[in-house]
Amino acid sequence: MDLRIRQELTRLAETSAPDSVMVICTDGNDLADEIQARLPRTPLTRLPTDTVGDGMSGLTRHELVLVPDALGRLSREDATHLIASLRDLYSESLYVLLPRGEAGDWTEQDLVALGLERVRSYAGPAGTSHLFRFNLKDYKKTPDWLNPRHWANPEMWDKARW
Repeated sequence: MDLRIRQELTRLAETSAPDSVMVICTDGNDLADEIQARLPRTPLTRLPTDTVGDGMSGLTRHELVLVPDALGRLSREDATHLIASLRDLYSESLYVLLPRGEAGDWTEQDLVALGLERVRSYAGPAGTSHLFRFNLKDYKKTPDWLNPRHWANPEMWDKARW
């Protein structure tokens, strides 16, 4: 992983000040160690990318989950299942890195279809990597029609007998 992407993800963890962090990465990736050094009091769970299917059954929900290199290491089916599980069960805020050159046949549209939105792009010699986010708090915008003004047709009250 590019140094500036690793620094950006570490800074993201610092600025969001989560109650708990989970990092799913390969053994050679030291992102979890950097986050733990900067946030020593924050509980951090580290899962190796190659064992995520086995190690997820006993997990609890985390406020921040970072997935920097799973798309290039797992099969498409396993990675899709991982992202959907993290999004639905194990995270409030999920960040997934789509690295260029390593991600196989993943496209931006595939991650958008999983409910993630692109928040940052990083240009590099191997191509452009994109950081995607899913945040439970702002995933669904409340539409204008869904408010008390439109419920139960209030403009017809006292005008007609039902």
